[in-house]
Amino acid sequence: MPDSDKRKEIRKAASQSFAHYGFSKTTMDDIGRQVGLNKASLYYYYKNKEAIFCEIIETEGAAFLAGLKEKTDKIPSWNEKIQAYLLERQRYFQQTVNLHKLSVKSAEQLQFQPMFRELAGRFAAQEADLIRDILDLAFEKGQIRKTDTARTARIILSVANSLKQEHMGIQQGNLILEKTDFKTIEEDTRFAVELILDGLTLQ
Repeated sequence: MPDSDKRKEIRKAASQSFAHYGFSKTTMDDIGRQVGLNKASLYYYYKNKEAIFCEIIETEGAAFLAGLKEKTDKIPSWNEKIQAYLLERQRYFQQTVNLHKLSVKSAEQLQFQPMFRELAGRFAAQEADLIRDILDLAFEKGQIRKTDTARTARIILSVANSLKQEHMGIQQGNLILEKTDFKTIEEDTRFAVELILDGLTLQ
């Protein structure tokens, strides 16, 4: 079996283990057993479970962004494109946390992993580029005033991220989806972003 196929098989097994045991409780042995590899053989493909997780997130994230761009391209209004993107990214976050059962402790440990920080940086840049492109096109069409679209895109994402953090349900070091008021997050995000977008709109 080619290395690429084996790595794909390992990622699939790891996703299943994360969903069953949770990221923090999943071990390399758990993953190896599902694909018929001992720990030593598994290390040939990945140096640790964090590396597997990062590749899973990168693969899922690329598919998410590609699919979302296709969806937003069909929305005629520039500001609704941005709002739709922010809503879908929030739902994607919910699904990711739920699927991999990430704890706050695990998330904190991951954020200090160089590979995860690099991945998060690339993903954030891609998100900002997507919003910037929407704003650039709106400016070209005479729908918004001239502005620093790259900076505006970063600020919009920062606002959305801050509101998400404010309302996260956390209990005993775990992210509790049931205790997270996602409806309020969505409503507050839409309200805050509308204030920014209304300031750009040409009257």
